[in-house]
Amino acid sequence: SSRSHPQPPLHHPNHYCGHGCPDPPIYLSPLRGPEFWCSITYFEMDVQVGEIFKVPSSCPVVIVDGYVDPSGGDRFCLGQLSNVHRTDASERAR
Repeated sequence: SSRSHPQPPLHHPNHYCGHGCPDPPIYLSPLRGPEFWCSITYFEMDVQVGEIFKVPSSCPVVIVDGYVDPSGGDRFCLGQLSNVHRTDASERAR
């Protein structure tokens, strides 16, 4: 005598269910954006002055100004950059 075995339910994740199964779920890991969204480099007469200022992704807006207080991390202050070779033309432009 032959015995028939019941088929496992189609939705059970540990069983093969043939062509009638929906596509398995796709699990995506959360993507992280870049740590910095832009970099600012200041030049006077083709000479870089100061370090490259990297704007963190947490600051969607950055202010570039001539002041000296960069508090908050969202400001690039040209006033704090010194250049011993600064020309009068560069000083007027600043």
